[in-house]
Amino acid sequence: MKMATMADIARETGLSRMTVSRAISNTGYCSDHTRKLVMDAAKKLDYHVNTLARQLSSNRTYLLGVIAPFSGLVGTYYFGQVMQGIQRVLSGTGYHLALFDSQSEDFNDGRKCANLCRQRRVDGLIVVAPGRNDRFPLTFANLKMPLIVVGSSLRQQTVSFVDVDNFGAASTMTEYLVRLGHRHIGFVGGASDRRDAASREQAFRRTLRAHFLPVNEKWIVQGDYEIRKAFHIAVDLLSRENRPTAIFAANDLMAYGVLDAAKVLRLNVPKDLSVVGFDDLEGSAECVPPLTTMAQPMKQLGQVAAGYLLGWLDGVDAPSTMHNKLAARLVIRASAEARPQNIQRMAAVQSPLGTEDASARN
Repeated sequence: MKMATMADIARETGLSRMTVSRAISNTGYCSDHTRKLVMDAAKKLDYHVNTLARQLSSNRTYLLGVIAPFSGLVGTYYFGQVMQGIQRVLSGTGYHLALFDSQSEDFNDGRKCANLCRQRRVDGLIVVAPGRNDRFPLTFANLKMPLIVVGSSLRQQTVSFVDVDNFGAASTMTEYLVRLGHRHIGFVGGASDRRDAASREQAFRRTLRAHFLPVNEKWIVQGDYEIRKAFHIAVDLLSRENRPTAIFAANDLMAYGVLDAAKVLRLNVPKDLSVVGFDDLEGSAECVPPLTTMAQPMKQLGQVAAGYLLGWLDGVDAPSTMHNKLAARLVIRASAEARPQNIQRMAAVQSPLGTEDASARN
């Protein structure tokens, strides 16, 4: 059977070949109505993009690289949601993804970064959750490779990123526990090499100090975002005579570990201990009791990142540096409850945290 061409789609729709080309390649202006008309005709005629010809004519690979640490990230709910967001934007554009392990590829070797750029194996890069000591995002940016970082707010002004407002979200959660009347709050922190973990702990400390509440260093422990480690340190923490009445875990997996520890120690959640998390994983609503948490807009992170790269590559938007922080949402469930003896005393106290926290709550 003869393969359908753009000319066939143009005859089918009554549009010019140039308009059909813009709609299929997703370049230049094309209205939603026109694009749908073209795509419906392409489906009807069983049209397929001649990828090789497209690559040769445009000097592009139509591959976007996703760089992420395979150990600890790939396979997680977070990574899957980010990838779904990326794929949603790329669908129908002709772009595909190539996955690179930031640990095994050793991108901190500047020569490897330069080779990847020189060989043009990919047209652009999306770097997901790099470590605090990873240098390669800045190296790629200096080599003029179109790039955006997801899930980390880099200090370098020349590197684009999209991240969650971790500080604002953690402030909101800590503020919520304080307003429930909790005065003795523990914190299970994330991995020490992650910027998001540092921001969440910093916000926790600052919010307690803003309310003139004690920051008990013995109640601030590191769970490295791992459920098993969080379980063991929570058992130790909750076995002490002097223990907190609430624990804020910096991700939901660690909150699950805390819930398991409370169960082993026969502590009732939330009557004896309130537990809250961060992420709103798929199973958090099914916990016993259901987990109060901060919901990250994970798919939106991927969508923003992919949209930024396509705008850069297709010349639709100016390739200016983007620094975008998305708000998280407080999801209240049954794992945290009020301490009635303290609420009345706090009722007249206005939040001293200012506008940053209010924006995170919206």
